[in-house]
Amino acid sequence: MPPGDAGRDGSGKPIGPLKMVSLDASLDGRRVRIARLDVPSLVRGSGGAGEAGDLVAAALEAARVGGHSLALALTSESGGAGALDGFQPLPCSEAACRTVLPVPWPKEPEWLRAGEDPLRFVPGLRPWRPDDLEEVAAIHAETIAPQRLRIDRSAETWERNLPAQDAPFFVIERSGRVDAYVLLGAGRPTLRWREHGARRGAEDLLADLFWSVLAWARGARLQRIEGWCMPGILTVRPLYPTSDRSRKGRVPMLRTLDPLTPLPELKSEDECRLWELDAL
Repeated sequence: MPPGDAGRDGSGKPIGPLKMVSLDASLDGRRVRIARLDVPSLVRGSGGAGEAGDLVAAALEAARVGGHSLALALTSESGGAGALDGFQPLPCSEAACRTVLPVPWPKEPEWLRAGEDPLRFVPGLRPWRPDDLEEVAAIHAETIAPQRLRIDRSAETWERNLPAQDAPFFVIERSGRVDAYVLLGAGRPTLRWREHGARRGAEDLLADLFWSVLAWARGARLQRIEGWCMPGILTVRPLYPTSDRSRKGRVPMLRTLDPLTPLPELKSEDECRLWELDAL
């Protein structure tokens, strides 16, 4: 289903727009199609959540008729469910860290403390190239393979989500192949950690990528690094002070559209992680 817009109230004022995109996915080893909805932002005088709910209901029926088994949406930034009746939240988290601490952090590499360019000091680190995309996609597919619910990206989806020129996309290449990557979103005062991945057995390279990103953020004078998912080497091991908490806004919500596809009981994010690229 290509992206589409819909939705006006009885007087012709926009309730939406509401956009719906078809995603290929897997649930407990079974191939399914998911309709991802961008829930409309209500405008003043539009009739409120009731009309938005009618719009969402009509979109869900169209998705069901079109062969989708599940529907996915995100709550608003404020965390309100809005018109998402019948949807259930998925477990999800977010993480953040300051780029500069009140006192120097003892685990920082010497080159980072000296303000050096990571491209000179981290072996194999370089900006991505278009011919890296196939290997990066393979790393991501390997990363999400254990999930009970996962979204499988097409080459078109990857190309659509490539960052702007001012948003770093680093890879670490070893022995002629990409072994790890991180894709970022530039902004002020916060740098978005949008996605990362490493081949099995190369997970320690994520530490090198984090120090490289931290150096880039400091050079750009950004105050924080935030992401839906940052490497476990940060949030589980004390590599660098990082907060990790349940997500307050942009919570993924799921509902079934098919009686033969009941909603699974998903207890941890590792079973159903939604990456930031999957939500765009």
